[in-house]
Amino acid sequence: MNLIRIREDLHRIPELGFEEKKTQAYILDLFRKENTLKVHLFEFPGILFEYHHGSGPYVLFRADMDALPLEEETNCAFSSIHPGLMHACGHDIHMTILIGLMKRVIEYNLNGNLLFLFQPAEEGRGGAERIIKTGILNNFKIKAAYALHVNGTLPLGWVASKPGIFFANAHEVHVLFHGRSAHIAFPEQGRNALAAGVMFYSQFKQRLALEFPAADEVACEFGKMQAGTVMNAIAAECSLEGSIRTYQDKHMDFICRLIEVSAAQAAGSYDLQSEVIYKAYYRHVYNNHILVEQLKQVVQNNDINYRETERVFTGEDFGFFTHLYPGLLFWLGTDTGEKQDLHSSRFLPSDAAIDIGLEVFWRLFQAEEKT
Repeated sequence: MNLIRIREDLHRIPELGFEEKKTQAYILDLFRKENTLKVHLFEFPGILFEYHHGSGPYVLFRADMDALPLEEETNCAFSSIHPGLMHACGHDIHMTILIGLMKRVIEYNLNGNLLFLFQPAEEGRGGAERIIKTGILNNFKIKAAYALHVNGTLPLGWVASKPGIFFANAHEVHVLFHGRSAHIAFPEQGRNALAAGVMFYSQFKQRLALEFPAADEVACEFGKMQAGTVMNAIAAECSLEGSIRTYQDKHMDFICRLIEVSAAQAAGSYDLQSEVIYKAYYRHVYNNHILVEQLKQVVQNNDINYRETERVFTGEDFGFFTHLYPGLLFWLGTDTGEKQDLHSSRFLPSDAAIDIGLEVFWRLFQAEEKT
């Protein structure tokens, strides 16, 4: 089984969340003749491979499957064959590493119980939460859950993590204003949704800065705003799309309430209606302190560099697993001088990261078997 070729094959067929049918079929085909694995499927793309070989609890390793709606600009020989889609977040590397771990476990005929989860829809459509809600994981006693994420700013040969809160809570939010259109020559006949949207944004950001003067506690920004249809008519509709990031749940609740109050006040000022719609939500990633120490030990004994890093406002739905089981997420460095990072149309992690990530996963499992 050639892992580099597998990575290239997966990179060619990027798919959006809950649409990963080709990806799922490709992975299933790799192990179709393997009778040591029990395959669990869902009503949506995603695979849970069960390796049961001995007594005791299970260790879960997870990789995400989905890609991003970007036109690839890497010019590599194995570029995406799906126009407008790209593995720009390194999930092709994640899946390849997990496939390599499965291959090695099977070849060594190891004693132990493992779950290999290929999870769909990490990029904002709630794949982890949907997997959990199926109840499939309730059938197993899981002692630890592991995942990694490539990082294009961390040098190749390094891993980085931290105990406690690592990645933030993340919540997508849409704010809508519903007014009434009118010609700009007769503004009194309309209800200006664009003006309400502008007022909301300005007042909300001012209030947020007053409540949280330190920029390292929360982050909330609206990166997209749409309003109106023509230049000489008052906008009947206005929408703003944004994302909230916090490390504490109470701060998330406060900001959601602040958005709702600010929207209602702006709507009232222009005698129109407002609506706040919450979209995808990620729990913060909480790394188990013991598992972080375990990571340090296995990499230092294997000539891989470890760096303690800072918490980040990045969202990752692996957080849902870390609130169910002792969990560990770590960065896997891929930078060899390209200076491209996640979600860039030119992001192309080195194949050399595959063996490093595989070795770390392998050592983590071996350490689990000793505890």
